[in-house]
Amino acid sequence: MYQVMMLLLVLLVGCSSQLPESYQPLPKVSAISEFSLYNQDAKTINNSELKGHWTLLFFGYTFCPDVCPTTLAELNKVAANVENDDFQVVLVSVDPERDSPKQLKDYINYFNPKFQAWSGELEQIEALARQLHVFFQKQPFEDSYLMDHSSQVVLINPKGEYVGFFTAPLSTEDMVSYINAQD
Repeated sequence: MYQVMMLLLVLLVGCSSQLPESYQPLPKVSAISEFSLYNQDAKTINNSELKGHWTLLFFGYTFCPDVCPTTLAELNKVAANVENDDFQVVLVSVDPERDSPKQLKDYINYFNPKFQAWSGELEQIEALARQLHVFFQKQPFEDSYLMDHSSQVVLINPKGEYVGFFTAPLSTEDMVSYINAQD
């Protein structure tokens, strides 16, 4: 009897869907407070842009020398393999001083013309970043500056709620599998 019970336990555990190693779900889904930003077409956007689809949201900037282009290239691989048509990828710029709508559009189109790029007033970006547990800060560099920022990719559900995040190193296969398994 003991062996039969152990076999059933192993089968049940083996059948349960496991979370990807790089995915960190929140203990409780979190609503996102109202925000007002602009997109790559200079259109004002708000929380309604997060509703009706799964969203992978990444904070970065167009002058980023390494993490941002690498992450966006990885997210392009994810987007190519997600089966859900109601899916979007959004870059939120943490550098509104340099990232105009035109700069954002040129940059994001290089990776995928279906991707969104948002920016806005620094206070709005900071408020959104705080809610999603994202850090960023301006750092002097030579004659200019760089933006230090977190590298996690935030997952937003179709209700526009923060549900978790993916950490580096990103596994595109795990991200695709997880998103494709969502209803």
